Amino acid sequence: MSKRLWIGVLLLLACSMGATENKQPTKGLLFFYRSGNWVDHYLMRDVDTAYIRLPEHSWRAAFTSGTSGVNYTIHSTSTIDGLPGPITLSLYNRTPLSVDLGFNVGYRGFGFGYSWDVLNAYARRISFSFGSKFLGLDFSHQTSTNARTDVGLNGTLLPSFSNDNKTSITNTKLDVWYALNAAHYSHNAAVKQSFIQCKTAGSLLLHLSYLASQIAFGDTVLIKETEMPTLQALMSGVSSMTTRQVAVGIGYGINYTPNHGKVLLHASASAMLVCYSVNHIGYYIPDSTRADYPGEPIYVLRSAKPVHVTGNVRAAVSWEINRWVHLSAWAIGDNIRFRSEKTATNNELYLSDWNWKVQLTVGVRLGAGRDRVQQALNDTKPLSGHHPHDHLPLWLTDFFWSPK
Repeated sequence: MSKRLWIGVLLLLACSMGATENKQPTKGLLFFYRSGNWVDHYLMRDVDTAYIRLPEHSWRAAFTSGTSGVNYTIHSTSTIDGLPGPITLSLYNRTPLSVDLGFNVGYRGFGFGYSWDVLNAYARRISFSFGSKFLGLDFSHQTSTNARTDVGLNGTLLPSFSNDNKTSITNTKLDVWYALNAAHYSHNAAVKQSFIQCKTAGSLLLHLSYLASQIAFGDTVLIKETEMPTLQALMSGVSSMTTRQVAVGIGYGINYTPNHGKVLLHASASAMLVCYSVNHIGYYIPDSTRADYPGEPIYVLRSAKPVHVTGNVRAAVSWEINRWVHLSAWAIGDNIRFRSEKTATNNELYLSDWNWKVQLTVGVRLGAGRDRVQQALNDTKPLSGHHPHDHLPLWLTDFFWSPK
């Protein structure tokens, strides 16, 4: 008797599941399906599906964890009478490592995220990015007021001059990039995972950037002879340096996958030509005379060359565990550099500012699958087609550039 009962229960479940699968979606659900289908067709327009495809599920929720930091180096070179050669004083500044915990929720690459600076390494920080398959914009701004400074003389570190929590560093970056081979190469496939690179490809990258960096020394240990803080005295009275730059550049990115997008390795780098810069230097004023001035004196710091080169690098790896779960890890570094003419105190100043970040992401994809949406809408139109470009060699269209 019990055996017949179990058979009846199983038949009832099978019938109910079949009824659920064959049940027609509501008008509201069909509206969302049509809207999502339009977005999918828009995102895949002019994209070769043999190289790039969309994830099966459109919604994404992710947990992020990362760390970031700034390494800011200043070299001051002076020539002193009576000495056989120039003397180079170096300040090695670095912010404390941050621990960031956050989340991200999005639909097909459009989304919102937030992260917490657990260790309060930054006094202020904001960043965002958006773009399409061929064009993107990245913005970041951060201020750290507790950087550590180590002093070196002619390449030798002087630990007795180490200075904790006295230096302030502010970095701002606005970068616009354009991928010349967007039909075959997805620049964000390994970082944002809004696309899946299912065949190895590369692309030339064009960049236009605004870069700004400021460092200010807040040392409170005075040298009695000069009534000047130690760091400012070592830097011939310099209390702050600011540089604002506009750069254009070209780079290259490569996405390598040995198993049709299951695992993706990404690397990219760009050389940036700084074609315009505004640079200022601030000098310390003793408290005894500060009342006579509204602020610290600021002077223009002229560049040693009309143009110079800087750059950025990025590396990432992503793993599509299955259609629902994925992992990614990426690292990025941006460099700002500047070399001055000799100042009024006969110094040459050189600065190099590396701003870097590393992040790990664990994501889950949700929502109706692509096959289910097509079945509900009775849509058999492919998202995009192939772009063979028979008149162009494969080494060009696969790894550098392809026309739309």
